[in-house]
Amino acid sequence: MTIPDDTWVRLGVVGRPHGVRGSMKMHLDNPDSKTLHPGLAVRCIKAGKTHTLTVAKIASGIITFEGFADRTAAEGMVNAELQVQRSDFVDTEDEGSAFLIDLVGVAVVDMTGASLGIVQSFIDSGPQLLAEVKTPSGRVVLVPFVPPIVNDLGPPVVLAPPGGLFDDEDAIVAGSAADADLQPAEDEDEAEEQDSTRKS
Repeated sequence: MTIPDDTWVRLGVVGRPHGVRGSMKMHLDNPDSKTLHPGLAVRCIKAGKTHTLTVAKIASGIITFEGFADRTAAEGMVNAELQVQRSDFVDTEDEGSAFLIDLVGVAVVDMTGASLGIVQSFIDSGPQLLAEVKTPSGRVVLVPFVPPIVNDLGPPVVLAPPGGLFDDEDAIVAGSAADADLQPAEDEDEAEEQDSTRKS
């Protein structure tokens, strides 16, 4: 499944004001992300309202938006979800890495090539990242998205799941995925909310 370039994807959240000139701290889902830069158009969503803003300055975890001149303006964005378009991501050149948003809807197989389902979404539980995998039987399995369970990001995503994580009826033999009527997630808004900048 290819995510359209104009899809808005969560990058993190805006924190409390920093100083008195409209700057704010930010908490990125991937602290190493290099996506933000001056002149970039972003969205801040708070209380159901969407604000389209332009980055004026970015440095050391501090962000300032154009038109924000004082602390009062900054306070209005505290806890807002910060989003960027998929086309603005700085793609990784590291082999074996991927953005989570690009894995939503991708097929999942085990080490033998048997289909386990599709990636439906991701959940950041705190201690570890979990992938929601919808199986051919319709069950949703929460898979710790960590090595050594994740063998290859594919596509397809190749897992080496521990015994008991998937039931026998969850897996189907390689090449028969079409018979399972597995469809990628249709809710693009749900896909946008995923922690898309975290690399595996």
